Amino acid sequence: MIGSLRPLEWTLLGIAALLGLLIVGILGGVADSPRWLPEQAPRRLTTDAGNTPVAPDPNLQSLSATWQAPLFSTDRSPDQSVGKAQASSLAGLVLTGVVIDGDLRVALIKRGDGPPLKIHQGQSLPNGWKLEQLKPTEADFSSEGRTQTLSLRAPRLPPPSTTPPISLPRESTP
Repeated sequence: MIGSLRPLEWTLLGIAALLGLLIVGILGGVADSPRWLPEQAPRRLTTDAGNTPVAPDPNLQSLSATWQAPLFSTDRSPDQSVGKAQASSLAGLVLTGVVIDGDLRVALIKRGDGPPLKIHQGQSLPNGWKLEQLKPTEADFSSEGRTQTLSLRAPRLPPPSTTPPISLPRESTP
């Protein structure tokens, strides 16, 4: 039977024998231990103070440009400060929510020109108005002896429709 094998079968038998030897070698532990490179001598670090760069010691005056020209602003101009013209009233502010839970008293306020604000009772808005008293539907603010109240808006439903509901035509079933 061995003599009747064709050349292709002999080739496949040889490849199978080589793969079998490879499997026996791997399972037997050939090439299990890694070969490490020889150990190198440690590098000498220079201890000369003259070669080591030293960072300058900044003072407050040299860092003043940091807060005068904001880093992430496109025009690199200082932020506009809150002036007395803005402190005249609470126009443009809308009370959107009130949180009262024990000692926690917070008013949620939406500004027309910026992000929403979260003000605790006793804190001041950026325009100088101080949150004096907080009620479930109102927030009382004071500034320079004047007081103003912001109230929650109560959305109202529209009146009921007078249009009759849609009715389907009566058709007999087949």
